[in-house]
Amino acid sequence: MKKTNSFRFLAGPALVAALVVPLAGGCSSAEDAANAAKGCDGLDVSAKADAKIKAFADAAADLKAAALKLEAKWATTCNAINADLGLDTSKTDAAGACGVLNARVKSALDAGVTVSVSATYSCKVNASVQANCQAKCAAAANCDIAASCTPGELSGKCSAECSGSCTAPSVACEGECKGTCEATAAISCSGSCTGTCDAPTWEGTCDAGCSASFSGTCEGTCEGTCDGTATSGSAAGNCKGKCEGSCTGGAASGSCSAQCSGNFEGGCTGQCTGKCTADAGVNCQGTCSGTCAVTPATCEGTCTGGCSVDYTEPHCEGKLNCEVDAECQGSCDAQASASVDCGGEAIIKVNGDAELYAALKAHGGDIAAALNMTLTLKDPILNLASQVGASLQAAADLSAAGAVCFAGAFDVAGQASASINVSVNASASVKGEGSAG
Repeated sequence: MKKTNSFRFLAGPALVAALVVPLAGGCSSAEDAANAAKGCDGLDVSAKADAKIKAFADAAADLKAAALKLEAKWATTCNAINADLGLDTSKTDAAGACGVLNARVKSALDAGVTVSVSATYSCKVNASVQANCQAKCAAAANCDIAASCTPGELSGKCSAECSGSCTAPSVACEGECKGTCEATAAISCSGSCTGTCDAPTWEGTCDAGCSASFSGTCEGTCEGTCDGTATSGSAAGNCKGKCEGSCTGGAASGSCSAQCSGNFEGGCTGQCTGKCTADAGVNCQGTCSGTCAVTPATCEGTCTGGCSVDYTEPHCEGKLNCEVDAECQGSCDAQASASVDCGGEAIIKVNGDAELYAALKAHGGDIAAALNMTLTLKDPILNLASQVGASLQAAADLSAAGAVCFAGAFDVAGQASASINVSVNASASVKGEGSAG
């Protein structure tokens, strides 16, 4: 797996020495030296160069905090699963706790069990974080965001009618929803369905079991074979391994050639009633958590495409027709990523190990959130240092305070990279892909 900390860091004192131009004598030299001693607190954010450094430093700090929070979430989640499996829960760090779980998953794989763990993507970032950052950088460059943004690419908070798409925690939607649609009527779901599904066959989890051609994990009575051994008739019973045949009196997780008569979770090829989560979008007649393309609508979140009044906290999704540095944009994007709030639904398939399936399933929400946060933070953390940081390091217009601030922020970005690498390995461990311990 590609490591996210593959870039080279220059040590703080050496970096400062490389960046700070020798100061001439006089009052300005004394002032520069005083500001340099203050580091980031000595920046003049009304100056374009210092505004870029401030955005970079804030992004590095925010990403490090988010990465450390994610590490803690992986440690807590893996230990919770370990407890359900009767495993060691004494490891307090993500690498240790998830290493214990990884060993258990790998032992199951070695025994012929099939394990698949993924998640429907559901993450939201605080758009105001990016907008505020971009506004500060733009102000330093004397740029009017609303007037200078490519038509149709301006977004922000809209206190009236939004004539485009609305991204909000929850919004009444009669249009295409990218995220999770909760509807009382049956809808065609191209993603993951939670509720009822009228398809004649399914792949997922049905709490009412499966009556025909079932293959997977059965929490009820398995009739057919359990790990290849006949279980029909008087021998039918609880199967701890892979059940093939039918599953009654309990939840069935796997594939089935009959309609689910109870609550369903998984991919529905028919009509879904309940919640449908689809990245590609679904025609929603209900409540959308994500982005709803509706015209017109009152948007309590971020509106893109047009607002009947002036936006507050405007943000340009496209090109700004004024000079706003790429370094500023990259740092602001990174700051927004650090504000991510992830959920989603875990898609867990385990054939042949009912105990492992139950433990993973019980913590599916936490697994999904951690997987999605890892995916969302990984690239911004890498790009902040390898692209934005590298560009700023080559700049010749840094102030003395800017050089000192940048050196510290570059080191913080490296710490964020090391932290996210731990979470990347933890995510692989849960799926049986990482090394144990």
